[in-house]
Amino acid sequence: MLHPEDVFQRSWANERYDSIVDLGRAPAAFYHNWSQELACPVFSIFDLAVEIEDFRQWHDLMAVGRGQVVDRFGIDWWDVIGLLLQPELQDMRLVQRLSRKIGTCAGLMVTRPSPLANALGLELQCPVAVLYGGIQRRLARSLVRYRRAAANLGFRQLRQVLYDKYDAHYVWRRRFAPAVEKSCEPVILLPSAYTNVTRTAFRYAQLLPQHKFLLVLARETANVVPVPENVRTESLASFAAVRSDAAELRQLDKSWVGLRSLLGSHEEFALAARAGSLDCGGRWLRWAVAVRDAWNAVFENRAIAACLSADDTNPYTRIPLLLARKRGIPAIACHHGALDGVMAFKRPAFSTYLVKGEMEEDYLTRVGQLDRRLLRIGAPFNGAVAPSVWSDRAPFLVFFTEPYETDLWRVEPIYREFMPRLCAAARRAGKRVLVKLHPFESKRQRQQMVNKILQEADRRLVSMTDAPLTRQILEETWCAVTVDSTTAVECAAGGIPVFLCGWLRHSYFGYAPQYARFGVGQMLQGPEDLLRIPEMVPSAIPPRGLRERLVQAIHPDELEEILCRPASATLR
Repeated sequence: MLHPEDVFQRSWANERYDSIVDLGRAPAAFYHNWSQELACPVFSIFDLAVEIEDFRQWHDLMAVGRGQVVDRFGIDWWDVIGLLLQPELQDMRLVQRLSRKIGTCAGLMVTRPSPLANALGLELQCPVAVLYGGIQRRLARSLVRYRRAAANLGFRQLRQVLYDKYDAHYVWRRRFAPAVEKSCEPVILLPSAYTNVTRTAFRYAQLLPQHKFLLVLARETANVVPVPENVRTESLASFAAVRSDAAELRQLDKSWVGLRSLLGSHEEFALAARAGSLDCGGRWLRWAVAVRDAWNAVFENRAIAACLSADDTNPYTRIPLLLARKRGIPAIACHHGALDGVMAFKRPAFSTYLVKGEMEEDYLTRVGQLDRRLLRIGAPFNGAVAPSVWSDRAPFLVFFTEPYETDLWRVEPIYREFMPRLCAAARRAGKRVLVKLHPFESKRQRQQMVNKILQEADRRLVSMTDAPLTRQILEETWCAVTVDSTTAVECAAGGIPVFLCGWLRHSYFGYAPQYARFGVGQMLQGPEDLLRIPEMVPSAIPPRGLRERLVQAIHPDELEEILCRPASATLR
């Protein structure tokens, strides 16, 4: 079993393995080549995932843990911590499938300690050996990881990583944050922890210049400039408490132990409990309570008239929604991206959910099983993209990338598969290639990778940018290539042909099929299809009327009515 941060070794051809399981992901051709070289089956554990259906099953599974860990504000912490645990809990289900696929095994070997390898050992009742163990190797790997992070991250990003790791409870940041003075001026709260969330919140705020908005940054890197004139910015660190209530923490810890015991007795959670996947929940709970106390201080010291969150999954921006509903304050949510797959199993923390158009509404009700009565169609922008910005004379074939590491993808094999073929397609069409990076990616690291992969002639064809998506970039896009990025929707709304690399799509969410269902892009089945892009562009031009199905602007009066009406204080 190969850890996602480890690489395949040709020296393994000298050993005898029944199979090699990658705990990360890579294109199918990558595994095919290594299977031949190592003379044994090589595949990813994520090959065992079932798209959409796996997530739908969590709708009922999450209900098992509810009602066990509830605080004095009425917040059910399983609805918060459970969302953080779910990815590893889902991985444990993949381990069970892998166990059934293997059947019996004399011994397992893993390249470095891994919860999934340990869980598989428990399932197969066989020993697990660490191939590259020892304290020296672990120390060397840590140093390499820290050095790579320091090289690829800017100062603000690196500082935020340190804050997240060593000051999650705002102990130090609180000391240097401005003191809080109580204000009675009514404001609409905009909680944010990431730049994309902030940008979405700003778009809604700009629709109501007569109202005051308060952007509270849970993480410093969520700050975006320029800030609209009707938005004031503060740091959540300013509101952080010195310490949480010790008696309440003891009671919540006790309740969490009971919840862990309950889940361990359930068939679907038993392996995760045995493997220790639930153990970190208590630590996360203490952190989440500290975040809750800070947000509660925001409500105590600011006259919050409504809460509008563009991310109701992340605890930083989910907790204020829960507190708003408990106080009877309008709690409005939306998603900063095109679609939100986690909606398939999370309990609504909002009184109203704003969707951008018919495609998102269909996804949330059909795949996410969300009650249509909670939805209101209303995008914060309709004039951001002209009815059609596409021109056959546009200079770039644009590769809209994604932070592949967050889904455990092996990034270099993806770029090796993409870049030479994109360059070949662009050269045939008389275009150039623009690599438009996701905000989570490092331009320096990606540029080094591309330079290593491409020959000099191809390198001259390629440009790279980490700037936010602008109208100018869209106007210069001849066609867009992506996997299931939100940018596919923005391009299609502007009349730009989009090609979706279906063989690399997310294991569970089903975003790319939903895009294709609404004509957002043309699905490519394999890497060789990239070479046919010049011939496919005419047939991939988005159909007339698609824009209206994707993006329907909300009228300011309607947004004002949603934000200002009374909200129920009872969660559904």
